Parts: sequence; structure tokens; C-alpha cells
Amino acid sequence: DANWGPQDASKPSLETIREISLDETKSICGHILFYGGSPVFWTSHKEKRTSGSSCEAEIKATNSCTKSILWFRHILSDLNLLPSSSPTPLYNDNQGAVNWSKTTSTKGMRHVNIQENIVRESIHVFKEISVAHIPGPCNPSDIFTKEFKSDETFRLVRAVLLSSPSG
Repeated sequence: DANWGPQDASKPSLETIREISLDETKSICGHILFYGGSPVFWTSHKEKRTSGSSCEAEIKATNSCTKSILWFRHILSDLNLLPSSSPTPLYNDNQGAVNWSKTTSTKGMRHVNIQENIVRESIHVFKEISVAHIPGPCNPSDIFTKEFKSDETFRLVRAVLLSSPSG
């Protein structure tokens, strides 16, 4: 998941006008790997370069998650624990990023760096992952990428994290 744009949940007012640093405009990306229904690996990081859209930020997050999945699949394979040769599901709450990952080319997204094509190769060429949409309220990685405005929101996201994701 990715939280695109400035990471400031405050509401602007005439009394609290302030400059936003370039670093604050970078998205926070994060993901969680589940194995046997339990979280086994998670990460959160601020992107190195500002994304031009929420879709681009989500594609970068999907790319990062794909790399983690491939790393984990290699470990499981070395231990003879890879459950099957079927693709590992990857869930994303941005429909544009899901659609992008399933195509071989999109003219409208050509500005996205070529390095993110690892996602497409992992789907179409090597058949190691499959990407599916997950509704935002069901996305467990939100706990790493979203600002929480209330205790109720935090409890909702925490409850999602403690249950296995489903599309």
C-alpha cells in the first residue's frame, strides 16, 4: 500500500500556514507477507523519489512487495517449503495499479520507471505472483502507511491486520 502525497493529516487554516518540505511530499509505502495466515514479514519506507500520482505510488509499493515475495519464495523453495508452484497472491487497494500490473503496456503510465516491470514479469513470464484488488478498508498494510485520526480508525485497521487478507 502507499499513502500518496504530503504526510500531514492536519487541516490547513490561515493561522497555521507553513511550508511543506520536499521530503514530506514523498509517499510512504508498506506491505505485509502472510504465511499460513500469519504475518511473517512487514516493512514500511518513504519512497526515494516523489510519485506523480497515487497510482504511481501504488505501483512502486507493488514493486517493493513483489521483490519481498520473490525473496520469501526463494527461501521457502530452498527449505522445500514452497506450498505449490501456483502464483503467490498480492493484494492492492488501488485499481489503477492492479490494472497496470495485468497489462503488458499502457500508454498512459509510460512515465513509470522501467524497474517496476519486475511486477509484470513476475506475473506474465515467470508466473510467480498474481495481483488482485482488495478494498481499502480490508487492507492490512494500511497500518504502516496511513495516518490515524482516531482510536476507532486504529482499532479497525489493527483488526484487519490480525485477520488474513481476502479479496
